[in-house]
Amino acid sequence: MKKTGICTALALAVMMCTGASAECADINDYVREPHNVSYAMTSPAYWTERTSGDIIRTPGQIAGFNEENPILLGDMSEGDMSLYDLGDTISGSRVRELVNGVTSPDDPSSCYVGGKPTTEAYWEGLKEKLNSDAVPDTVRIRYGFSTERASLRIYPSADFVGEDKGDRFYDVMVMSEYMPFQPLAAVHETADGEWLYVLFDGFGGWVQKKYVAFCESREDWLSRCEPDDFLVVTGREIRLQYDEKCKALSNQLIPMGTKLPLVKKKAVPRFINDRDTAGCYIVKLPVRNSDGMIADRYSLISVREDVNIGYLDYTDRNVLELAMKRYGDRYGWAGLGHSNDCSGVTGEIYRCFGIKLPRVSSQIAAVKGTKNYDVREFTDEQKTELLSTVPTGAVLYLKGHIMIYLGMKDGAPYCISAAGTYYDADGNVYDVNCVTINDMSETYRKNGNSWLTELAEIVVV
Repeated sequence: MKKTGICTALALAVMMCTGASAECADINDYVREPHNVSYAMTSPAYWTERTSGDIIRTPGQIAGFNEENPILLGDMSEGDMSLYDLGDTISGSRVRELVNGVTSPDDPSSCYVGGKPTTEAYWEGLKEKLNSDAVPDTVRIRYGFSTERASLRIYPSADFVGEDKGDRFYDVMVMSEYMPFQPLAAVHETADGEWLYVLFDGFGGWVQKKYVAFCESREDWLSRCEPDDFLVVTGREIRLQYDEKCKALSNQLIPMGTKLPLVKKKAVPRFINDRDTAGCYIVKLPVRNSDGMIADRYSLISVREDVNIGYLDYTDRNVLELAMKRYGDRYGWAGLGHSNDCSGVTGEIYRCFGIKLPRVSSQIAAVKGTKNYDVREFTDEQKTELLSTVPTGAVLYLKGHIMIYLGMKDGAPYCISAAGTYYDADGNVYDVNCVTINDMSETYRKNGNSWLTELAEIVVV
């Protein structure tokens, strides 16, 4: 049985009535909203008037979309390849090129670790850790899965490297988030064996080895990549239940869009780890054994959690519901702080439907959608007129930023996105660092142009 739709609580006021004569508190006394945004506009119900709820693409059509828009690893050999196109080996020269293809700041003192500026010696030390001289002529690829959420990093270092002394939101070392239970290919490691260079979700980068569980073979890995039965996390995140007998999974936070292999109840005992499985889904998740190899462990997820059996139906209303669940979330550059940035949040939302989007905003803008509009040469009036015809849930792109379109209000287009910084009409900067709703005509960039003026691409996925 599949859940139908997503349950959403629509609360337009905080009710604190204790008797007939008691006054009810107004949520507007407690919750601040962005410019030109009312609390009512943060509810999916506000925007559903312009949605149909019809299925936009069937599962088969989504599979075709993913085939037409593969997530590529870059020029790995003669041509672009996805993670699943790799074989048993890769040339050592290509691995060395990947590992050494990193940069360091022209001015080391412009970056900070622990509140202190970095030095040339600091970056030279990081380059030595790359261990690229140890790469053989032919590298045997080791396939595995991530076991926890972490950061995919440019250098094999856990240091937070900020652009100022007090930076907490932007780590220049981070390339992308490293989501739990995702397939990967490891092609190199540091001399101390603590870090692995992995190919993962369109990227190559470093992750701590303790977060990787290796499969016995590529065939075993492939068999695990696409489980027949699975749950999809449709809430902003869920927390796995505490389990004293499986500390590796206990209390893990699992983000929206994550697939969890699902087990039929007849295939497992009634009691798992000394507890009844009643009222719970049973998922089988990868953990890392002491020898680094993969092992399967059961985890229980309450049927009341915000999850779905299989992918959600791809409808404009479901896109809207998912997007609004992220409103008010913390911004997290490349997945830092168990949060995400604009392209990361967009990707998590669309993964709930089985749609695989690239990790980089400019690459998302380039996917072949149902309709693609290049509006760089349009006037604001022409863009507004076009947006009035575009469905809710379309992806909007301006240089360096991806948004999800909500609709029009009083002749102005609105969007929702994970934003770090924006400006007002007077040039005042807002370091918002959260998922926010914006009037695109009155939200500005540093150059003084509005988001509407800067809008470059519209993609109806």
